[in-house]
Amino acid sequence: MVFRERGWEVHTLSHCSKGEGVPKHWKPGNREMLKQEMGNWLGDLAPWDAFVTWTFDRVVTAHGAMFWAKRHLRWLEKAAEQPVYGFVGAERGKSGGLIHLHGLLGNVKHMNFFCGNRLLRGQFGQKCCLVHAWPCGYARVFPYDPQLGAKHYVSKYITKDLAEWD
Repeated sequence: MVFRERGWEVHTLSHCSKGEGVPKHWKPGNREMLKQEMGNWLGDLAPWDAFVTWTFDRVVTAHGAMFWAKRHLRWLEKAAEQPVYGFVGAERGKSGGLIHLHGLLGNVKHMNFFCGNRLLRGQFGQKCCLVHAWPCGYARVFPYDPQLGAKHYVSKYITKDLAEWD
């Protein structure tokens, strides 16, 4: 579905959720405007606590990556003992084309972001901290800085070729 807003075409989630990304024919200015609008919307949507990057220890599809993100958010809710909300965007890496995720999380401020320990390769899904809780590979977790805003963290990924987000 496409609709016009402020003189440029906007593709709805039904377009991007298929992993098609933003059309390549879009001019850079339109992509930048979309990043700004999405960043403003996300920044005002909720109080965010953390910015995360989740990678995989094996090749996954965009659909599989989003499946694991949703599954992990459900696990985090149990660990947090309260509802956890998030925004997650998938990106296909430039070198090798591997998919990884970037996201914003809310209601996790009380949780330990990083325990300070380095785990051996393959030790995923630990309860010690948010970094080691990711069950599929390597994770990075940082406090969200509202001064930088959501556009600094994740909205830039919706204009990439893959543009899978939820």
